[in-house]
Amino acid sequence: MCITATGKFGGHELKDVPVLNPGDWFGKTWLLEIGGSYWPLFLIAVSDSVQDAIDVLADSKFGSNIIVDDTDLSDYPEENRHYSGSGRVLDLDHLLIHGQDGGECPFPCLYHGEGLPEAGMKPGDYWRRDDTDVSSIPTKS
Repeated sequence: MCITATGKFGGHELKDVPVLNPGDWFGKTWLLEIGGSYWPLFLIAVSDSVQDAIDVLADSKFGSNIIVDDTDLSDYPEENRHYSGSGRVLDLDHLLIHGQDGGECPFPCLYHGEGLPEAGMKPGDYWRRDDTDVSSIPTKS
């Protein structure tokens, strides 16, 4: 099932933001912003920490945005390299991660997708959901 998210960031409404791993890590969401162009790519990663969010991104279909191609490794001196949990060299120059560390939900948002309430669902509620009946899960605080 494809899950997207909506949320507010810097006074702007974000819509249809892909969620890389909905249902993981108790619904603790981080907003990933990959810049370096006219319009950034926003993604939601669910993880315990910023470093874990980077690993989620690196292992996703969007990982090519931060994984250094083997042919370019010579441009990244060993003493300046960043590695993913799976050992891939990462270029983090254009990656920003937004969220409040130490909070239950570092970046508040609502999930949307097939079978979810029309108004959306909080990530923590999605994590706790019973797949047989999502209609009974509260979606507003």
